[in-house]
Amino acid sequence: MSRYIQGASHLEKEHELYQRKERSNKILIVRNGGILYSFLIQDNRICRAAREEKEEFPIGTIVLGKVLNVAKQFQGAFLALEEGRGTKGRTGFLQIKENACYKPVNRAADGRILCSDEIPVQIIKQAKGNKPPELSAEYSLAGQTVVVKKGSGRVTCSAKSGAQDKERLRKEFEEWKETVWSKVPALGERENASVLAEWDITFRTNAPAVKPEVWQKEITDLISQLEEIDRKSQKRTTYSKLYEPPVFYLDFIKEQRLSSLEEIVTDERDVYETLAAHAYTSVVPVRFYEDKRISLASVYALDTRLRELLSPKVYMRSGAYLMIEQTEALVAIDVNSGKAEKKTDPEEFYFRTNLEAVKEVCYQLSARNLSGMILVDFINMKDREHTKMLVEALKEETAKDTVTTRFVDLTRLGLAEITRKKSSRSLQFMLGLGVEEITDFL
Repeated sequence: MSRYIQGASHLEKEHELYQRKERSNKILIVRNGGILYSFLIQDNRICRAAREEKEEFPIGTIVLGKVLNVAKQFQGAFLALEEGRGTKGRTGFLQIKENACYKPVNRAADGRILCSDEIPVQIIKQAKGNKPPELSAEYSLAGQTVVVKKGSGRVTCSAKSGAQDKERLRKEFEEWKETVWSKVPALGERENASVLAEWDITFRTNAPAVKPEVWQKEITDLISQLEEIDRKSQKRTTYSKLYEPPVFYLDFIKEQRLSSLEEIVTDERDVYETLAAHAYTSVVPVRFYEDKRISLASVYALDTRLRELLSPKVYMRSGAYLMIEQTEALVAIDVNSGKAEKKTDPEEFYFRTNLEAVKEVCYQLSARNLSGMILVDFINMKDREHTKMLVEALKEETAKDTVTTRFVDLTRLGLAEITRKKSSRSLQFMLGLGVEEITDFL
C-alpha cells in the first residue's frame, strides 16, 4: 500500500484512519471483484480471514444422497449428490464407522449400507484434487454457544474452556434438563430421556460468557431445525437439499469469541442490514462505513497486511526473522537471528529470540491457516533449562489456537514437531494470489 492515500490529507484528525489504538478486535467485511471477504483484526494484525465460496455444495449442506458403490477396501461408500454420474462434484465419500446407526429413508434400517440406499448426509470437507467431498451421516448444526448433532445424548464442552466453566455448564444443563426441558413448546410433549437420547450437545468457548437462557434457546432451536430436516428427508425426492448453511460471514462471526470483539464493520449496505437484524450480532455493535474519500480496506491497510502474510520471510521486532515454506508434505519454519542485536551473552540471546519466535510462529500458523505436520527449526541452545522453558512456551501458545493444535516433541535434531488440524483452506489457497498480486487485490 502506498504511503500516500488520496484524500487522507483532507480528513479530520478524529477520522478512523488516525485512531490506531481503536482498530483492534474487529471484524471487517469488504467486497472485492464481486466476492465478499471477512477479516478478524486484532492489535492491527489480520488473525483470520475467510471468503465467500461459490460452491454448489458448501460445507454444512445436508443432502439426501444415493449410494452408488460400497467400497469395502476403503471402508466407505460413494454417494451421488446430484442426478447424473461421473461429473466432478456430484459424488461424495462417506466413511463407514463401526457401530454407527445408518438410517436409509427408502427401507427399514438394519445397520448396513447398501447400493441404492437413500441417506441424508452432510458435506464436512470440500473436494481436493481427485478426492471427492467428504460426507457424514451424523449431521450437525452449530450456534454461537453450542453444537448439536445426531448421537447418543452425550454432553461435552470445548477443550478450550476451563475446568470451572465446564463444571458450571454441566451443572446448569442438568438443572435445566430436569426442570424446563419437557415444557419447551418447540419440542412437544415427549419425555426428556427420549428427546436427549437422540442428540449430542457440545458447549463452545462462547458458552461460559453468556447467560444460560442464551444457550438454552440455541439448543431448542437447533434441535427443532434438525428434527425438521429429518421430517423433510422422509418426504423429499433423492438429491434434495435438506439444509443450506447461512451466508459465510455469519458463520465467520459465530466462530469468534464474542467477548473479545469490539465491533463489526462493513461498507456493504446489504451486509450491514443483514447483520443489524441478526440475533448473532445482538451483543456486538455493527457499524456501516460510508466515507467515500478513503476505502475501508485502505483504512486498515489490508493489502499490506495480506502481503506480509503471504511472504515467506517474516521479520520480528527484535530484528530476527522467520522463513516459512509450505510444501505438499509439511510446513517448514526456520528461525534466524538476522540483524537482532546481541546485547547479552549468546545463550541468553538465543533463548530470548526463540521465545519471541514461539509467539510469532503460532500467530503465523493461525493467520495463514496452515495445517498438517509442521517442523520448526529454532536456534540451537545448549542450556537444557532453556530448552525445557521453550517447550513449555510452545505448549502454552499452541493451546491458545482456536483450531486444534498440538506440540508433539523435539526431534533428536532439535526440530519442534507441531500438528494443526485442517479446518479449511489456507490463506494463500483461499485468496488464490501471490505476494506480487496483492497490490491489485484491494
